[in-house]
Amino acid sequence: MLANLILVLACQLAFAQQTNPVDRKVTNPLTDTPNVNPTTSDQPVPRRRPAQTAVPGVSTDQITIDSTKQSATGPEGAHIVVYEGNVDVRIGTYRLQADKVTDYEAENRIVAEGSVVFDQADLQRITGSRAEWNYRTKTGYFINSTGFTNQTQDGTRIYFTADRVERINLDTIVAINVQVTACDEDVPKWSFHASKATIKTGDRVRVYAPKLKVKDIPVFYLPYASVSLKARDRASGFLTPTFGGSGAKGVRLSTAYYQTLGRSADFTFRTDIYTQRGLGFGSDLRTRANSRSFLNTGFYAVKDRIFGPAADAAHPNQGGSSFYVDGVHYFKNGFIAAADVNITSNLAFRQVFSDNIQQAISPEETSQVFINKDHHEYSFNFLARTQVTSLTNTRIRIRQLPSISIDKRPTIVSFLKNLPLYFSFEGSADGVSRKETVEDLPTFIRDVGGNPIITPSIVQRLDFHPTFELPLNFAGWSLTASGSGRVTFYSNSLDPATRDVLSQNITRTYGEFDFDVRPPALAKDYRHSDGSFFFRHVIEPYVIYRKISGIDDFDRIIRFDYIDAVADTNEIEFGITNRFFTRRSTENVHDVRVKETPGETERAPLSSQPYEALTITLRGKYFFDPFFGGALIPGQRNQFYPLNTITGFVYGGVPRRFSPINIDTRYRPRRDLFLDFRSDLDTHGGSMRSLSTTFGLSKHVIQVFQSFYYTRAIELVPSLARFADARGLEAGTLRGSQWGPSIFLGNRDRGFFGGASFFFDFQKRPGRGDNSLISSTLTLGHSWDCCAVTTQFSTFNVGLRKENRVVFSFRLNGIGSFGTEQIGQRFR
Repeated sequence: MLANLILVLACQLAFAQQTNPVDRKVTNPLTDTPNVNPTTSDQPVPRRRPAQTAVPGVSTDQITIDSTKQSATGPEGAHIVVYEGNVDVRIGTYRLQADKVTDYEAENRIVAEGSVVFDQADLQRITGSRAEWNYRTKTGYFINSTGFTNQTQDGTRIYFTADRVERINLDTIVAINVQVTACDEDVPKWSFHASKATIKTGDRVRVYAPKLKVKDIPVFYLPYASVSLKARDRASGFLTPTFGGSGAKGVRLSTAYYQTLGRSADFTFRTDIYTQRGLGFGSDLRTRANSRSFLNTGFYAVKDRIFGPAADAAHPNQGGSSFYVDGVHYFKNGFIAAADVNITSNLAFRQVFSDNIQQAISPEETSQVFINKDHHEYSFNFLARTQVTSLTNTRIRIRQLPSISIDKRPTIVSFLKNLPLYFSFEGSADGVSRKETVEDLPTFIRDVGGNPIITPSIVQRLDFHPTFELPLNFAGWSLTASGSGRVTFYSNSLDPATRDVLSQNITRTYGEFDFDVRPPALAKDYRHSDGSFFFRHVIEPYVIYRKISGIDDFDRIIRFDYIDAVADTNEIEFGITNRFFTRRSTENVHDVRVKETPGETERAPLSSQPYEALTITLRGKYFFDPFFGGALIPGQRNQFYPLNTITGFVYGGVPRRFSPINIDTRYRPRRDLFLDFRSDLDTHGGSMRSLSTTFGLSKHVIQVFQSFYYTRAIELVPSLARFADARGLEAGTLRGSQWGPSIFLGNRDRGFFGGASFFFDFQKRPGRGDNSLISSTLTLGHSWDCCAVTTQFSTFNVGLRKENRVVFSFRLNGIGSFGTEQIGQRFR
C-alpha cells in the first residue's frame, strides 16, 4: 500500500516536469532539423564512392555529407575528411547530424562529436555527445545517449537513456546502464532501470534484471521484461504478475505463462495463491481456424484450506473446479458447429470464487453443442444439451443426448396456384432424461405432491409437427389462418398419483388452429405551431384466436422442455400497439428535427427517415376454458403453454378467464438514452402484480444504467379465496424486489475517473438481521499520458459468499497492466 501511495503522489507531481530529454536535445522549433540553419544557403559537398561488392545485409547506398566547412587530408582512397558546422550525413533511410564529423574513407567509418542525432527513418532516433558509425555495416556506438523506438501496439513510443548504446547490426542496439520508459519527462513517472537492454527495431525491447521505479523510488524487481514494438505481436513468455486481496481469502498473488501455438492459437497457464485459503490454477486455450471460426476452452480449479484455518464446520472446504468451451466453426460444406459449455463441480465453488455477482446467484448452468446444415428450405440439426437448475431443496438436471431434428421453413404449396398456402414442419428424434435430486424428501413430497422424477438415462421422444398457413390481405386488413397437428411418442410416462416414472410408453396427439386478424393501422401527424412536423402517432390493434385440442393425458407426460409443456386451450389474445415516430437526419444519431417550410410539399430530404422514439403495447388474453382441459391444478404453481405467455411472471395459480393485462413501454429518444418499462395489472381487483424497468444513459463523461423489478405475493379476492395455497395467497406468486444501479464518471484515458455499481435485494430488509445490499463495486482511478492507477473495492453478501475485496491496477503504457483477473473462469 505504501508503494501505491508513492505511485499516486509521484504521478501527481509529474505535471511539473520538463519535456523529454530526447525532444529537448533534437527538436528545432523552426525546421525540426537539428543543427541546420534554415536561413543559410548551405553548399552540399557530395562525394561519390566506388561501387562495392554487395555483402548480405549491407547497403551500397551513396553517402552524402553536408556541412558549413570541411577539410581533407591523406592519400586518394584513404582520405580523412573533417566536416564542421551543421553537419548532415545521409545514406539510404539513415541520417546522422552533429556539430563535427570525421570521415575515414578507407574504413567506411565516421566519428561524430557534439549534439549527435541519428535517425533510422521514423523507426528509431538515438542522440549522444559522441558516436562512431560504420556506414557500410550500419554498426557503431553512441555515448551519453537518449532516444526512442517505433510505436508499440497501443501507439506508445518507448524512450531510453543510456551511458552507451551500441548498434550491433542493421536493426538491433544494445544499451548499457539504461533507463526505459514511455513517459515524456526528465524524471519519468515510471521507468525500468537495468544494466543492459536490447532493442530490436520493429520487434521488441528486452530488459534484463530491471528495477521498476516510480519517479526515482524502486518499487519492484523483475528478472526479465519484454516490450513488443510490433503492430501485431504474439510472443511466448511470463505475463505481468497480478495481485489483490480480500478479508475472506487473504492476499491473492497470480502469475501466468503465455505460449503461442503457431499463428492461430495460444495457451495461457496461471497459478493463484490465496494466503487464507489455498492454491488455484487454470488455463485458457484459444484457436482461430479462419476469420469467422474460433474455439476457446479453459478450466479453473482451487485446492481449498491449504492455508489459513483448517477445514471444519465453521470453515468448510469450498474448493472445486470449472470448465468451459465456447466456439463456432463454419465448414466449407455448409455445416456450422457451435459449442457453449459451462460445467462447475458444485454451486458452493461458483458462489465463493466467481467474481461476477450475476453468475454467483444464478440458479442455472447450461452446456450445449449444436450442429446445423441448411439446404434450400430444409434445416438439419444436431443438439447435445445439459441444463442444471439449483433450487431450494431441489437440483434438477435435464439432458438431451442426443437430439436430431429436421425442419422445413414455410414454402408455398405449388399445386395451389391461386391460393397462397404455405407448408412447413418440424420433426425430431431425441434421447432425453430428467433427474430431480432433493435434500429433504418429506418436504419435497408435501410441496410437490409426489416423488422426485428420475427417468432412465435415455427416454425416447419422437416428434412430428406439420403446419399450414394461409395469409390474406385486402383493403388494408391482414388475415392469417394456420392449422397444425402434433404427434409425440414417449418411451416412458408418469404415474399421475405418485410422479413415479413408468416403463409404459405413451403417444400424445393434438391439433392447433390460429386465426390472426390485423386491421388497418390508424395514423395521425402532429405539428408545431409553425407548421413544422412534430411526431406521428400510429395505432396498430390485433386479435388472435387460438384453439389447441386433443391433450387428454397432460399429467402423464414427463416435462423435459417446451415441447412437453403444452395444454389444451381455447382463447383470444388481444392487444394494441401505439407507436410514436419522429424524424432524424440519420437514424438514431442525434435529435435535430428536420424542418419543413409551411406550404411546401411534405417531402423530407433523403437523409431524413422516420425514427420510432416511443412504443407502448397493451396485451392480454381471454380463456374460454380456465382449467385448460384439466391441466391446471388450483392452489399449485402451474407453468405450461399458454400460461407462460404474455408476461414473464407466473399467473397460473388459480383458474381465470382473463390473463393479467401486460403493459410494455420502450422509449429511446436518441442513441445515448433509453428507458424500458413493463408491468402486469391483475384483472381480479385491478392491482399491479409486477413491474420491471431499465434505464440507460451513455455520454462522453458519464454513463448511467439501472434495472429494477418488483413482484407481489397476490392476495386473492373472496371469490377465488378457496384456491389459495398454504400461505393464503395465490400459488406461485412471491414478493420480490431487486435493484441494480450503476454510474461511471470521467474518461479512462485522461484525468480522474470512477464509478459505483450496486445490487440490492429488498426481499432482505434491514432490521431483520439481513442487509439488502448483495454486492457493490466502487472504482476510482487517474490516467496520465503514460500510466494509470486504478483501485477498486468490492463487497459480496450472497449465499456462502460474505467477502470484502480490494483490487489495485497500475497500467504502464506500452507495457501492460498490473491487475487482478481470472483465467480459466467462464463465470467471471
